[in-house]
Amino acid sequence: MGEPPGHGVEVVPAGGADPLRERSLLRDLASRFFLWDAFVDGHRRVEACPLVLTSAAHGAAVQAAEGAARVVGRAAALAHDDADERALYRFEPETLRLAAASRAASDDASLMRVDLLLDERGAWRACEINADCPGGHNESFGLPRLARAAGFAAGRDPTRVVASLVERLVALASGGAVGVLHATGYAEDLQVCALVARELERRGARAVLAPPTAPTLRGETLCIQGEPVRALYRYFPTEWMSGQRNLESIARAVERGLVRTLTSFAHIFVQSKLSLARCHALAARGHLTREDREIVDRHVIETYDLLEIDERDLTARQDRWVVKRAMGRVGDEVFVGQLFDQAAWAAVVRDAYGLARGGESWVAQPFLRQRPVPTPWGERLVTLGAYVLDGRFAGYFARVTPRSHVAYDALCVPVFVR
Repeated sequence: MGEPPGHGVEVVPAGGADPLRERSLLRDLASRFFLWDAFVDGHRRVEACPLVLTSAAHGAAVQAAEGAARVVGRAAALAHDDADERALYRFEPETLRLAAASRAASDDASLMRVDLLLDERGAWRACEINADCPGGHNESFGLPRLARAAGFAAGRDPTRVVASLVERLVALASGGAVGVLHATGYAEDLQVCALVARELERRGARAVLAPPTAPTLRGETLCIQGEPVRALYRYFPTEWMSGQRNLESIARAVERGLVRTLTSFAHIFVQSKLSLARCHALAARGHLTREDREIVDRHVIETYDLLEIDERDLTARQDRWVVKRAMGRVGDEVFVGQLFDQAAWAAVVRDAYGLARGGESWVAQPFLRQRPVPTPWGERLVTLGAYVLDGRFAGYFARVTPRSHVAYDALCVPVFVR
């Protein structure tokens, strides 16, 4: 028998001792790849040293990501047609209005990022799915190129997410302009949209950068600053759009097929970490096919609605649990019991239950013991973000950390396959 896939995962030197000390490579981060936030708290958060996967490890990751996205997506989609199921997600009416508009128009394009952890057996396990507006484009686009420039010559780069995303948007727009929607107050969001807009224009498509409050319906056309757009690339969370005065204009344009969206509003249920809990619950009741149940068991970390777990158990057995807000993003509001002292953990659990009882959706997951991987900086834990575009693998966004919590300050590295 060969090695388990998890044995074929390591971060290796790129070339020189520290290739990003080369000023020209550092300049490329900002000028070529629009990666404007390469440092956090004075420390570099990107490296050119690549995470290298064997073919077996890569194949296993692709299988896990595509399988998890497909099965969790099917479970989450039940919320569209079942009012009781839909109510479990606790979304505001305006969020549901947008989801219903996409559903009615068969507006279903998706770019998701399935975050995979390497368990102690060397198997990939999905801990969450970023289905609404996943990030990491600039790192996944630029870091492999920097690794090559730094002298790394081995392996192949499997990541084509930006190019594939652009091609999909061009197809959705059918010759029209693409509205690229971003949060005006966040540079890390703008850098993603600036990169996508540049690549769209290199492809010959018109890109219109704007805040999500800009689109408005004029007759049979959705316009941004008077310019018609046929597709929307939205790097702005669906649930954040509640309260916008133009929300109904956008919903009507989508519903009537006047504009296509990526990622479709219909996938907001998958974005909620509650979708993983619902997937496990449906599997336990035999409501999934045998094949789908096998994927859930093998690749999706067990997840529970927080209110289904005894609060006393979470408080007393903090080494066993991770608590997350269902709609938290970029590692915010993720609490790993092993990283807190007893008093602080008790406060976390108390607050989470209070918010859950007040109407927010929170989940709990058993703590997953991960297999450390070798790196030039010592052993680290890896979170392998696998992009899935319309159900098919499109590339990686990898982060390594010294502890079991991945947030904005995690170290991002390129990914190659041997």
